[in-house]
Amino acid sequence: MSGFSADWLSLREAADARARAADLIARAGADLKTQGEAPLVCDLGSGTGAGMRAFAPAFPPDTRWLLTDNDPDTLAIAAKGDPGVMTRLVDLAKRATFWPDDCTLVTATALFDLGAVSWIGDLVAQLAAQRLPLLACLTYDGRLGFSPAHPFDADMAAAFNRHQRHDKGLGGPAAGPGAVAALAKALRAHGYVVHQRSSAWRLTQADDAPLIAALVTGWAEAMAEADLLPRDSADTWCRARLEHTDRLTIGHTDVYATPPEA
Repeated sequence: MSGFSADWLSLREAADARARAADLIARAGADLKTQGEAPLVCDLGSGTGAGMRAFAPAFPPDTRWLLTDNDPDTLAIAAKGDPGVMTRLVDLAKRATFWPDDCTLVTATALFDLGAVSWIGDLVAQLAAQRLPLLACLTYDGRLGFSPAHPFDADMAAAFNRHQRHDKGLGGPAAGPGAVAALAKALRAHGYVVHQRSSAWRLTQADDAPLIAALVTGWAEAMAEADLLPRDSADTWCRARLEHTDRLTIGHTDVYATPPEA
């Protein structure tokens, strides 16, 4: 499940690539090399395949990929006729497991903050049942920073974090900014070794103006529509941010977790 347009996924891909924790990706790749020939990686909520493109340079060259999403159009973009890339149309809210028996690693990008705590727990239980490692990147963790400051920044950040806990279609009210803690807790409860790294977006006007504009405009509209911020306040904040935002920081955390040794 991505639920996002190909244009939006393309707009954010460069920022995602800069932010991901390279050491965790390298660790996952090194572990894959011990799993024999042609390991199979299942990517959840693949969108247009940005996660695969980011991970592939650190993974064995013969890695096979299974990309899963509920959007056939983005999956078609992701596969591009590559024989080493399989796709599967799935609704992540309804399936108990999303990977075949010969899967060796599960990956995801910007997914777990959309899921309910119970959904996260169920997915981790399925991982543990098959003793599968997990590489989960860019899970939103609640941190927002704006420069220069505006009087409505704190109100917008609080409203956004409330909005992130609304139901996103994965099992009920989303974990949102609490997703990293929920994921780590569930993994450790099953004996996983959990490695975490900050993977914040550090956007600048010089490099990321279109992305900043899209975020600011989208947030202001969403907060007003959801009655989490008065329309006048949201519009005032949006105009000020579009006119002058030097830097925008959005906190994410990457997780690489490995099952306990047998």
